[in-house]
Amino acid sequence: MKALPIPNLTPTNRLCRGILCCAAGLLVAGSVLAADVVTATADLGNGLYLFRYDDQQSIFLVGNDGVIVTDPLSTEAAIAYRDAVTKVTDKPVTALVYSSSFFDRVAGGQIFVEDGIEIVSQANCKSNLEATPRADIVPPERTYTDSTTVSAGDVSLELYYFGQSYGTCLSVLIAQPANIMLVPGLVTPPAARQPADPTLANYYLHNLLPFFVSVEELAAAKGVEQVVGSVAVDGEEPLAPVSLVTEQRVFWDTLLRIVEQEYNKGTPAQAIPRKADMSALSAYSGYDPEQIAIMTRRVYSLYRIGR
Repeated sequence: MKALPIPNLTPTNRLCRGILCCAAGLLVAGSVLAADVVTATADLGNGLYLFRYDDQQSIFLVGNDGVIVTDPLSTEAAIAYRDAVTKVTDKPVTALVYSSSFFDRVAGGQIFVEDGIEIVSQANCKSNLEATPRADIVPPERTYTDSTTVSAGDVSLELYYFGQSYGTCLSVLIAQPANIMLVPGLVTPPAARQPADPTLANYYLHNLLPFFVSVEELAAAKGVEQVVGSVAVDGEEPLAPVSLVTEQRVFWDTLLRIVEQEYNKGTPAQAIPRKADMSALSAYSGYDPEQIAIMTRRVYSLYRIGR
């Protein structure tokens, strides 16, 4: 197992107070954790912890009445996840929250399921998972439409839904009392970035900008100052200023406006990457002009046929 580097903390995010490495190579219920998978737990303060498995991350909260875990990731990851939780506390897991219905985020929940545990998601997630069932995914029992709160005594997890964005049921999470926000898959510290999938298969572009505006308004209303990501970036701190939400919105706004302008000029879709000035996107993390060219075709379809 490779060790996860301890972040260099700055005054704005000293709440991230260290890394506790979990075990690998553990045999449980016939599953073996790969020996080269990075697993780690970071204490973000005020009962909030960040669990990492490979390049994926989930948060969990430890309160005086129990533990709230989110997104088990996979059966293999959930084994390490459960071990990480037990290293932090002996309190029982009382709630499991799904932030979406993506298989690579919600599989493995059976590892945490015991009598009395509450499984929570946005209502569309339940519909999605019931329509495409899998043996390694436990469907949620409690659902919400616009917002809800899951509590474990002195800690709580607030869930908000702002419509189709990255998938059809993505929840924006705010952990309390840490008051740290997670926008899974869409906002990843330390910097605004180009998405990894150039086909944008999971993105609902027609609502993406309104979604980001709603998240910004929520953060302002709640006084949120920091965000954490669902994807790990090696060597980087897990927390970033909440202004990263705005910076990521600007990326999408820039890409959409470039394509919209070319569409309105009658530029054929295949010619946009050659004719349009893409220099405004080059400063973003992960910038790849070939992948941007693929994205422009997907965005072009938004203006040609709508959502």
